[in-house]
Amino acid sequence: MRLLPLLILVGSLLLSACSDDEDFYAPDPLVEIDNQFKSRVIWSTSIGSGQSDLSVKIPPVYAYGKIYVVDAFGKVMAIDPKNGRKIWSKDFELPIAGGPAVGNKILAFGTSQGELHVLNAENGEFLWKAQVSSEIISSPAVGDGYVVVRTSDGKIFAFDGISGEQKWFYDESLPSLTLRGNSSPVIFGGGVMAGFSNGKLAVFILENGQLAWEKRIATAIGGSEIQRLVDIDLQPLVVGSSIYIGSFNGNLASLNYRNGEFNWQRELSTYRDLAVGELLLFATHENSYVSAINRSNGVIIWTQKDLHRRQLTAPAVVGEFLVVADFEGYLHWISPKTGKIVSRKSIDSSGFSARPLVIEDTLILYSKDGSLYAIEK
Repeated sequence: MRLLPLLILVGSLLLSACSDDEDFYAPDPLVEIDNQFKSRVIWSTSIGSGQSDLSVKIPPVYAYGKIYVVDAFGKVMAIDPKNGRKIWSKDFELPIAGGPAVGNKILAFGTSQGELHVLNAENGEFLWKAQVSSEIISSPAVGDGYVVVRTSDGKIFAFDGISGEQKWFYDESLPSLTLRGNSSPVIFGGGVMAGFSNGKLAVFILENGQLAWEKRIATAIGGSEIQRLVDIDLQPLVVGSSIYIGSFNGNLASLNYRNGEFNWQRELSTYRDLAVGELLLFATHENSYVSAINRSNGVIIWTQKDLHRRQLTAPAVVGEFLVVADFEGYLHWISPKTGKIVSRKSIDSSGFSARPLVIEDTLILYSKDGSLYAIEK
């Protein structure tokens, strides 16, 4: 069984102890701040109808001098990052739920009907498609001549990037109740890694699918199925020889890519992708606290609590600042040194859930109703 609305997953309804008069799990109101600077929208454009389901992972990506973006109803576009103009646009009338991913001059996305579609990244021309075992609700991975997808029933499928021929698949046993979300796989160093809903992180040999190693990041504890949720829904972050990964109801950890041994681990519940600075790792907690963590030892440097339960996006590093956006469409600029919110701007009342994209010092935000914004400090 899947928990459907993402809001259920992250704490608003995990405990149903609210009285009739007060919602103990409502988002906190914004704390007034003195803006140290004003950010500005340099362009915006409409991308179809946006995201119909807050749990789907369809953030924009940047490659080959273009921003690639999709909506949940089948529109796929390449956008000029300088001015927001459409370079090309295709409408496939498909329920896109994962992607886009770009590499090797191709673009890949997945659907809630379990279809993997691959296009020419230069012009959007359709190349091939493949049917997998269940819905694809996370971004595929493209690289080293392969396209790899993680399906919601716990399988990994690897395809030849040119021909679409299936090369191998792996099947992981999952618990009966999981979050509505999947970890996006990552191709790196001749391997492919992905997290699973049983709290495990695994690395496979890309060429043949052989399991290189797996490690349990979180262990299910508690008396109820909800308390025992330990999903890894965020994309593994690889920096040098280290993998950074987190889980819901579990741990944030750093592992050695070569053998899977822990560098460190600490208790921290998250399902959003991580961001990295020169010395720090940044994480959005499942309750929308934001923390800076020492990358070398896992020590928390600071935790920003003023955005409690505001359904924050993953964090992103823009120049000398950290940014997150929230469900009401506010963009928050945070000092990485102190954790203090130094600026705030209302961008789009439909809100944000997609991971922010950074191109040099420009921030790209994709709203829930399908508007794409380029923002500068």
